[in-house]
Amino acid sequence: MLLHNTSTESSSHSTRAGGRRARPGLRVGLAAAALALGLGGGRASADDGDQDRDTDGDHGGTADHARARDVLLVHGAWADGSSWSDVIVRLQRDGYTVRAVQLPLQSLAGDAAVVRAEIDRIGRPVVVAGHSYGGAVIGEAAAGAPNVVGLVYAAAYALHDGESLGALNARFAATPILQALVFDAQGSATIEPEAFARLFAPDLPGRQARVLAAVQKPISGAIFGTPAGHPAWREVPSWYQVSRDDQVINPELQRFVAARMGARVVELASSHASLLSHPRAIAELIEQASRGR
Repeated sequence: MLLHNTSTESSSHSTRAGGRRARPGLRVGLAAAALALGLGGGRASADDGDQDRDTDGDHGGTADHARARDVLLVHGAWADGSSWSDVIVRLQRDGYTVRAVQLPLQSLAGDAAVVRAEIDRIGRPVVVAGHSYGGAVIGEAAAGAPNVVGLVYAAAYALHDGESLGALNARFAATPILQALVFDAQGSATIEPEAFARLFAPDLPGRQARVLAAVQKPISGAIFGTPAGHPAWREVPSWYQVSRDDQVINPELQRFVAARMGARVVELASSHASLLSHPRAIAELIEQASRGR
């Protein structure tokens, strides 16, 4: 069952990246892959604030759910662990032990291995959260991990058995980010600087968006065609945040995967960069997962 809540926060943003534009034919294939990374279309909205109303669903929150005091955060494409900084501050203030990984962004298997190593190192009950492409990573990494008690997806991909990011994206209308991708000689993608601010994080201050564009990390186009294994969300309770104004990952795709997982859902009037524009709402969702409700 899907639970739809609403919440808000907003601002504005702008930046720059390098490389060369892909040829039209190459762009179609790599763009689908890059989209699978975590950028998609959307509509505009003007909510202002950060208020999540929670409603109970039928997935997760069992009586034997061990309350987790550990949280593991996984970033998406064109980002790094610092993208969770404002969420981390809120979780630490509330007494959680928080870790944020740094993904190589060279292969789904390699990224999942980095996350699984952290899950195993923690050992205690832990909630694992992923943004954007990071959602695909946590589904792989947490599969079969007995200490993972909840999964949180922030405007993220959630793949089914054998499904790839490219195949999932192809089921929905393309988003504006596809036209702003730049590929290097190795087939790795970044986002054009000015487009990063306009499409990835238009609700952030311009100065902050320009910094994010400057430090964005390329992602390998090959990742988008990689089929997923058996996902952790098949067994682990999940929570999902939909970004209604997302121009990177289609909001309808987000609603689709959330429903498919049976996740508890909150919707925000947010861009793709929800963890930066709505850190309080994202932190609250993670804390709900830690309590199993």
